Amino acid sequence: MTVTLLPPISYGLAAHRDDQALTEGPRFVRTGGMSRWHRPRSGVLMADGRTIYTVWCGQQAGGSVQARPLLTAETVLDDLPVCATCDGRAVGAGQEQDGPAGRRLLFGPRTLTPPRWCPGSRTDLHEPLPGGTAAECLACRDVHPIRAMGGPYASRAAIVRHPPGPGLFAPCEFHRWKHPARNREGRLACACGRPLTTP
Repeated sequence: MTVTLLPPISYGLAAHRDDQALTEGPRFVRTGGMSRWHRPRSGVLMADGRTIYTVWCGQQAGGSVQARPLLTAETVLDDLPVCATCDGRAVGAGQEQDGPAGRRLLFGPRTLTPPRWCPGSRTDLHEPLPGGTAAECLACRDVHPIRAMGGPYASRAAIVRHPPGPGLFAPCEFHRWKHPARNREGRLACACGRPLTTP
């Protein structure tokens, strides 16, 4: 039995440029040096062939044959315990139906829901419309006023803060809605280089 993994959210822009996000993974993972089994939250297939899982308690489990190999299991058969933080969050996020001892648990990662404010707000991610007082937001395709912002030392014209419209771009698999920017061609892209598409 495999479990559905969440997107591997990362805050660093240089990370994962040539890596691939995994959508499914094993139920339990650990390295040879870990004292307990953990539940995977997200996974990445690295460009060099290694698989790295981020587990629900915040650690990472990955390995190579030379160092400590990555161990995976569908059920825990040895006498090692299971990390309680991982188990509770994995069940609460919906990887399994029932929690430990049949309790109902709930956990909702906030990185999966669209942001409250459009990531194009207060940035240069807009195309001015005729008249110079409004612009189309490149992040969500809504039209909003533009204003002078930044004060006397960093002045710029930017679109006002606004909630995301129905045309909000599909999130980057590693950075979600955190780092939208213009690429060299002037199109919307994540700052890591991956193109972002709007519906």
